[in-house]
Amino acid sequence: MADQNPIDQDGSVAQTAQPVTHVPKYGVIGRSFFHTFESVITNRDFRMIWFGMVLSMGGFQMQMVARGILVYDMTNDPLITGIVGMGFAPSLLVVSLYGGVLGDRVERRMLIQISQAANGVLAGIVAILLFSGSLVWGHLFAISVAQGAMFALQMPARQAAVPSLVGKNQLPNAFALNAMAMSMMTLIAPALAGVLYESIGPENVYVMVSVVMLSAVIFTSLVPKMPPPVSVIKQSVMENILGGFRYIGQNKLILNLMVYSVIVALLSMPFRMLVQVYAKDVYGSDASEVGILLTALGLGGLVGTITIANLRKGHRRGWIVLGGAILASASLGLIVAVPVYAAGILGMVGMGLAEQARWALGQSLMMESTTDEYRARVMSVLMMTFGLMPLGMLPLGYAIKEFGARPAVGFTAVVLLVFSLAAIIFMPRLRRAL
Repeated sequence: MADQNPIDQDGSVAQTAQPVTHVPKYGVIGRSFFHTFESVITNRDFRMIWFGMVLSMGGFQMQMVARGILVYDMTNDPLITGIVGMGFAPSLLVVSLYGGVLGDRVERRMLIQISQAANGVLAGIVAILLFSGSLVWGHLFAISVAQGAMFALQMPARQAAVPSLVGKNQLPNAFALNAMAMSMMTLIAPALAGVLYESIGPENVYVMVSVVMLSAVIFTSLVPKMPPPVSVIKQSVMENILGGFRYIGQNKLILNLMVYSVIVALLSMPFRMLVQVYAKDVYGSDASEVGILLTALGLGGLVGTITIANLRKGHRRGWIVLGGAILASASLGLIVAVPVYAAGILGMVGMGLAEQARWALGQSLMMESTTDEYRARVMSVLMMTFGLMPLGMLPLGYAIKEFGARPAVGFTAVVLLVFSLAAIIFMPRLRRAL
């Protein structure tokens, strides 16, 4: 177990020399496993916050699937399904800026725990409304909005805390493992939610979601408190917000990554939020088959994060980030061109791989290039990409309703391919990122 980082007199976390880690001689497989999970194995505090991340994302992914199926069953309207599915986006967009400032101004462990507990309680409220027979789709939209705000508070603080829990040389691995937690739950939770939705009903699924999310608070409580740097507290909130944007504008690599991430997210992520609509309209899928499609997405994401967790500086990571958009476009093209369920599964695996190239690896490059006092604010601006998704999702939902699922998604694939080629040409700093 790695030594804990001491706290400087100004309240910031000091970076200390990390002990040299000797890889156990367990053969090729053992060394590969150790190298992949190095930051979790050697850092007890990061291990605890990582387990909390696994539980939080498990509950979140189960709820996403259950909510999407439930709304579409209630309304049979893809546009309303899209509106509810993206209900978290407006609050995420607004609260992200303040979430990043709070992540740099207040004790981070407390902020993470409050948001985890609130998400668990909100899921429990949906279960109560279902049991009482009083649930309408507007309730699900309101809960989605509230959970978006909690997500905006939690993620910047969680990601900004990582550098204080692991050594600098382990940062790429730690951020990849955070993304792996999401991918593992995208692999397991959607299929589980789909099966449970059919077997025990949505109300019991929401009970399970509430329990899982509240359990995450226990693991997070085992991590030491993480006070903010005093230099950040001395400034006003508005000064903190403006300072974060100035910092991003001055750091050209972060700016390139931010622009790239926002546009690719706007083009690729709306499809995964409407996959239940596409699957029902094109494949005639039921709830369990929708869960399998999202599990395929998680499988691709898991493979992607395992690969990324083994990358280090010098592996030309910028090219891998740029390649993610091309892979996402090709995967959407496959899904549209071959309208059979098996091709949909394969395309979703590709989407999962592509998403990790953009999200996990791009996030790692950002955090490596950001000083500690700005990390939560930089992360909060990146989180705003989720808040901007209605700009892509609502038009896609409308296009599916008016023109059909395949033409709408096919057009998205073409636009994504054009942007990915333009990014290779016009983002040289990203190309050169090692």
